[in-house]
Amino acid sequence: MASIIFLDSPVGSGFSYARDPKGNDVGDYSSSLQVQTFLNKWFTDHPQYLSNPFYVGGESYAGMVIPLIAQYISEGIEKMQQPLINLKGYLVGNPKTEQKYDINFRISSAHGFGIISDQIYEAAMKSCKGDFVNPVNQLCAGLLCKIENLIAEIPDGHILYKKCVLAAPKPSGDASPRKFLLEESTHINAPPSRPDLDCFTYGYYLSYFWMNNNSTRIALGIKEGTIGEWIRCVKGLPYAFDMPSSIPYHLNLTTRGYRALVYSGDHDLIVPLLGTQAWIRSLNFSIVDDWRAWHLDGQAAGFTIAYTNNLTFATIKGGGHTAPEYQPEECFVMARRWLDNEPL
Repeated sequence: MASIIFLDSPVGSGFSYARDPKGNDVGDYSSSLQVQTFLNKWFTDHPQYLSNPFYVGGESYAGMVIPLIAQYISEGIEKMQQPLINLKGYLVGNPKTEQKYDINFRISSAHGFGIISDQIYEAAMKSCKGDFVNPVNQLCAGLLCKIENLIAEIPDGHILYKKCVLAAPKPSGDASPRKFLLEESTHINAPPSRPDLDCFTYGYYLSYFWMNNNSTRIALGIKEGTIGEWIRCVKGLPYAFDMPSSIPYHLNLTTRGYRALVYSGDHDLIVPLLGTQAWIRSLNFSIVDDWRAWHLDGQAAGFTIAYTNNLTFATIKGGGHTAPEYQPEECFVMARRWLDNEPL
C-alpha cells in the first residue's frame, strides 16, 4: 500500500535529539522547516523513491504543522529545488487547526454527547455570546468552569471508554518491568503509573518498557548515548506554538491541486468533528459527493463528504483521539482507498 517514514518531530521527542541544547528551541515554523530539510536530505540519499507519489500525514497537533510542511515542500517544487519531491497531497486526523473551531465546538459537542444539559448549554451560549475561548464576563467564566468539571468526568479522548491513568512518565514503585517483559536487557529509570489492565492506556504503559528495551533500540538503530530514556510524552520542551491557524495553508494547498484527506474519530472531544466540519465549510468549496456512509464488510464504518479541489472529509465510527488507535482496520481501509484514488 505504501512505504512510510515515521519521524520523531519536533526535535527532543521520541529518540530525536539535538547536539546543542539550544537546538531544542523550536516552534511550528522552525520545526516544519526542519522536517523539510530532513526530507530533502533523505530523498537525496534515497533517490529511487523520488518517483513515488508522496504524501505528508499526521494526527492531533500535527494538524497544525502538516499543511505548513506540505506548503514548504510545494514551494521548493515551484522553485525547482533538488531533489524534486513528488508531492501529491496530505492527510490529517483529528487535527488541531485553530482555537476558534477546536475549542468553541467542544461545548456544543459535549452538549450533543449528553455531557452537559440543555440549560447549561443555553446559558453558556447566551452569556459567552458564542466565544468559549475568551470569556467575556464572570458568568461566562463560571459556566465554562462548570462545563469543564463535567467533561472531566469522562476521558475526552474517547467519551465511551473508562477514565484511566494517562500512563505518562512518573516515578512509581509498583511496577516491575520483568513482570511484563522478561528481557535481561531492559533498563528502566522511572516507569509511568500503571493503569488497570482493561484500560486503553495500558498499551501506552507497555510501550515505555518496550521502547526502553536495548533490543528495541538496536533494531531501530538508535545511536548509543544519545537518548537515556524514551518517554512517551516529553514535558517541558521549549516549543513555540507560534502559528495561530493552519486554515490558510489548507486553502492554499487544496486550491493549487494537492489532494487532502481530513478525518475524525466521532467520539473525540479533544478535537471534535463539529469543529473540523466547521473550518472545512469556511473554505466555501462546492460539494461534489454529498454526505453519505462509507462501508467496511457491509457495515457503515463512518460518514464522508467530498468537496471540489480534491478535499475529502471522513468520520471514523467509534474512533477517538486519535482515530487509528481505536479503529485501526477502518482507518487502514480508508487510507488505502484514498491513496488509490478510490471512493471511500
